Amino acid sequence: MWFKLFTTCLITLMCCSHVQAEYDVGDLETLFTDKKQRAKIDAMRSGNYVSSGTRKTNKVKVSGYMKRSNGKSVVWVNNKNTMESAAIDDIRIHKNNLGKNNKVTVSVGGKYKRLKPGESWNKETGEVGENQ
Repeated sequence: MWFKLFTTCLITLMCCSHVQAEYDVGDLETLFTDKKQRAKIDAMRSGNYVSSGTRKTNKVKVSGYMKRSNGKSVVWVNNKNTMESAAIDDIRIHKNNLGKNNKVTVSVGGKYKRLKPGESWNKETGEVGENQ
């Protein structure tokens, strides 16, 4: 009985190993990165990377935020949320200050502002007002 089980397992493993060994060499990337790629990766990790396809923002509208007890908080800015990233277009949301005095800290192009939900900020003029 054990011989049949052993044989069946051996045949199954041999068939599976053939399927796993197939891959397309074109899908493989290089193992090492150059200095430019490394700088881009580091900038993306820190949240300071703005791709060429990223929209430049002049007006920031904070719709609201949800501060969760498990640490995974969400902010809604310009009708987008921060569930995937702390950056929306070229806006960076600083979640470490989230909820202090019921405000959200945002930065665009090196300029920082603390906004309450329902407020909007024009980066060029520095004007803060109610969302419209």
